[in-house]
Amino acid sequence: QHYYITNNLRNRMFRHLLTALLIQFQQLARHTVAAQSLQFGTTFGDHVKFYPDMSRLKYALTVCSWVRKQQTGTIRSWITYTTRTHGYEILISDAGAYNYIHNNYHSVSVNVPLNTWTHQCQSWSTSSATLKVYYNGILVGSKIVSSAPLEEGGYILLGHDSGSLSSSETEIFGGQLMKLNIFGKELSGTEVAEMYQGGRCSEVEYKFDDVRFITWESILSKSRTGNVMEVNSGCARKPVNGGWSSYGSWSLCSKACGEGTKTRTRTCTNSSPAYYVHIDIV
Repeated sequence: QHYYITNNLRNRMFRHLLTALLIQFQQLARHTVAAQSLQFGTTFGDHVKFYPDMSRLKYALTVCSWVRKQQTGTIRSWITYTTRTHGYEILISDAGAYNYIHNNYHSVSVNVPLNTWTHQCQSWSTSSATLKVYYNGILVGSKIVSSAPLEEGGYILLGHDSGSLSSSETEIFGGQLMKLNIFGKELSGTEVAEMYQGGRCSEVEYKFDDVRFITWESILSKSRTGNVMEVNSGCARKPVNGGWSSYGSWSLCSKACGEGTKTRTRTCTNSSPAYYVHIDIV
C-alpha cells in the first residue's frame, strides 16, 4: 500500500502543526505567568493599587489567595478595597484578625506560621448576607452582615491597609502573594476546599474561569509602587504527555481513475500534551 503527500496535504499538515504550536505556547505562557508570586516590601510605599471594574462582583464574590506571611503580628492586611463611603468595603489581614465586607468585620482565631504558604479565602453574597472566612480550605468563621450590593468605583490596594496611618507599621503586609483571584460567585465550601487541595502549583482556579473576573494574571500586569517584586514561586512546570485520538475516516480518493491518494488523520488530544512542545506526525 503506497501513500503520497500532496501539496494540499502538506499545507494542511503545516496548518495543524502551527495550530498545535500556538496552543502549546499559549498554555506555557499562561502557566509561566500564573506561577509567579509577588514579594511586598515593608514600607507604606510598597504596594499595588488599581481601579477594577466591580460591576460583576457587586452581588456575590469570593476573594482567594495563597499568602506567605513573613512578618509577625495579626493585623497586616494584604488586600483592601476602598470606596467613597466605605474605607473597608473589603479587607483581609494575613492572620485572621480583620476580615471586612461593607465596613463590617469578623475576627477569627487561626494559627498562621511565618514563611509558610497558606490558602486564604473570604466569600459573601447579597442572597446569603453572610461573610465567610476560610483558611486552608476550612470554614473558620462566619458572620451575618449587610445584604446591600457591593459598592463600585473604588480602588484595590495590595500591600497594606488603605486607611493606615504612617505610624501604623504593624499593618504593613510585607509578605508574598500568589494566585490572588476574585470570583463573581459565592464559592461553596467544597469549591474552596478543592482549590486548597489542588495545591499552590495546580491550575484548579481555571475551572472557575467563567466567574474569575479579577485574575492573578491581570494583577501581575498592574503597575507597582516601591519595593514590590515578581519572584519565582518554586512551582516547576511538569510536562504532561499527550495521547493519540482514534483515526478518522478515510477521505475520498483524489482521482476517480488512475493513481490517487486517500488520507486519514488522528490528533494528539487524548489527552492533550502540556508545558512542552513535541510534534509527531504519523
